[in-house]
Amino acid sequence: MPTNKIAETLQIALSVCIAASLLAAGCGRKETAPLSDAAENSSANAPAKPAEAPLELQTEQKLEPLTAQDAELYLSVMRAAAERVKNPTAADQTALRDAAKILTEAAAGRLPTSADANTLARATMLATARDQAVAEERKLDLRAYRGIAEAIERVIPDPALPAPPAAAAPQPLHAPTPLELRLAAVNAANEKFLAPYRQEIQALLAVVRNPGNLPKS
Repeated sequence: MPTNKIAETLQIALSVCIAASLLAAGCGRKETAPLSDAAENSSANAPAKPAEAPLELQTEQKLEPLTAQDAELYLSVMRAAAERVKNPTAADQTALRDAAKILTEAAAGRLPTSADANTLARATMLATARDQAVAEERKLDLRAYRGIAEAIERVIPDPALPAPPAAAAPQPLHAPTPLELRLAAVNAANEKFLAPYRQEIQALLAVVRNPGNLPKS
């Protein structure tokens, strides 16, 4: 789900560890282009900049204000996900145990395999984005669900995450883009709309997005 950003960050961190191990073994080697080739690909010969993608392709967040149906869908999935965190299925427990074993063996020097990477990615999703697993099982449109979740969690962040330090607003380096203007308006509307749901959403986030759920070596 954001995707949520913390889940993406944690999954990337695990993937980087695996990639580093594989690269140390000589996997995924890529030859560097000769200098002459690089010179030929100068900016003078660069292709024309493609047209900017439509706004809905520049972000996963839903670009229209949230509706009561969106909020109820998100809450339904997150409630089920929180229950799964507290009472994991046998399959969930196996995935998390397998991931912990892989991490322990990697710490002892065993190079992870591509199958191990898939196991770690699944365990990461179960640990910090179990709502996405629930959405998959319910055969929901995952892009649409992630768009709703991103919109909600942009204005109601996980209370367990450290708050950004207070600082003076930076001066913009450019005029706001159409996407930035659209998101600012949508986020302002969503923040007001979600006020009655805020307390429950924060409680669910503290369970479902908790990094403490991640498998440990």
